[in-house]
Amino acid sequence: MDSGKAVKRLSENTYFSLEYRDDGVFFSVSPSEDGLSKDDELNILNYIRRKEIKNVDSTAIFNAIYEKPGDEVKIADSQNEKFLDQDIEIRVINRGMEARATLLPGERGKKLTSKKAIEALRRKGIVFGIDEAAIERMLNQEIYYKEVAIAYGKPPQKGRDARIEYHINFNHEVKPSILEDGTVDYKNLNMIQNVTKGQILADLIPATEGIPGRTVLGKTIAARPGRKLSLPMGKNTIISDNKLSLIAGIDGKAELLDGKIHVFAVYEVPGNVDNSTGNIDFVGNVIVNGNVLTGFEIKAGGYVEVRGVVEGASIFAKGDVVLKQGMQGMGKGYIESHGNVVARFIENGTVSAKGDIITEVILHSAISCGGKVEVAGRKGLIAGGSISAGSDISAINIGSPMATVTELEVGISPVLREEYSALVRQMDEITQEIKKADQCLALLGKMESKGSLSTDKAELKLKAIRTKLTYGQKIPVIKARIIELDDLFKGAYNGRINIKGTVYPGVKIVIGTSVLYIKEQEQHVTFIREHGDVVRTSYLS
Repeated sequence: MDSGKAVKRLSENTYFSLEYRDDGVFFSVSPSEDGLSKDDELNILNYIRRKEIKNVDSTAIFNAIYEKPGDEVKIADSQNEKFLDQDIEIRVINRGMEARATLLPGERGKKLTSKKAIEALRRKGIVFGIDEAAIERMLNQEIYYKEVAIAYGKPPQKGRDARIEYHINFNHEVKPSILEDGTVDYKNLNMIQNVTKGQILADLIPATEGIPGRTVLGKTIAARPGRKLSLPMGKNTIISDNKLSLIAGIDGKAELLDGKIHVFAVYEVPGNVDNSTGNIDFVGNVIVNGNVLTGFEIKAGGYVEVRGVVEGASIFAKGDVVLKQGMQGMGKGYIESHGNVVARFIENGTVSAKGDIITEVILHSAISCGGKVEVAGRKGLIAGGSISAGSDISAINIGSPMATVTELEVGISPVLREEYSALVRQMDEITQEIKKADQCLALLGKMESKGSLSTDKAELKLKAIRTKLTYGQKIPVIKARIIELDDLFKGAYNGRINIKGTVYPGVKIVIGTSVLYIKEQEQHVTFIREHGDVVRTSYLS
């Protein structure tokens, strides 16, 4: 009844044998120098299970594997051998996105065909992404006891995000050119984006829905649609009938403000802003051909251009502010711009801009901007006051031989800092309003439990509910922005201060939270923040 010894290879330098004799069934293992792996052990036990040996001695199998590797050990009494067909074990993994098969060796039985293998897959419910070439390769090469990927799912494809295609260049750099003689040309800034009524300003490229995926089991996986956008419709613009284009509604100047495209007309003052004009409050752009006298105010929904001097006056603009001469503020002048400020000089005034501030001279003024402060031209002087910029401050000379107190700060945008403070205040106010609404609803609830509410009390209840709903929608938006600004502030210490000429004693330099006082005159130097300190480097242009 001897059947001969059947030697099986498990892996590199690892073998086992099973032999049926008249005196019993004998089993031996020849492991590699590294011993048996967990997979080797499982494959051996699986093979013995497939052979359906009767009354198998599990202790003997244990001894053959662990105690006496290499020795033949009797694991059962003499019996007829069951011959095995080639077979496969199938496993679905990765949430249904892949199926793997392990080919199990036969023993004088039938070889497994690719057709039978595919039928086995289908019995397991695997109907999609079957790799027939991989199955053929596994069978032809008789790759035993090694998992082979034989089916792949198709992952869903996220839809394309919508995007806006602008037909107006809103990224032009507002920077006056320095002429050969060292003077600055403030006349030819080319800032105005003129458009005509009916002109297409932007197109909407819509989002797509995406392409669904499928698992190897045939289950459909929904695709995530692309992020939708709306056309940036602002003042004096029209959306086309097909909802895909934004069109200018009037002739004027196109500006991108707070993510919206506006088309502004221009209000032009032929002379000074004084008693003859009064204060100016205009939804579009304002051009003043003369001066803006002390005590007067300009508010503009677009940009402001003053071709004379701004005295102790106030200018508020949603766009850029351009002073062809400059500001002689007398301690009262104030400029606030949501864009850039460009001026020949700024003296004894306060200027705040979300963008950049570009000038030739700053004297005894309070300057803050979200971008950079660039003081160039023939003088390029900053002396006295405080200058705060979100990124860089550049000048030729800073301070004076008289040790004029001058403070420079870069690294955290003062505009963003103010926004952060306003958001925190707003959050506190909303929290208080919600608390009042809750108290009101609690009181009205007690009253309602004792009987129906009067008409005015019912209206009060509805008002409190609306308050909670309205503020409840605002809170996540505010919190998200506060978190965004917190993260921004943590890494916002990369600003620098460039001095092409001389910096004098009396100047205080602040970068982020680090401070340096200039005690001796220095030349051609750049200050940066490094390892928590303000340090000097050679001038970086």
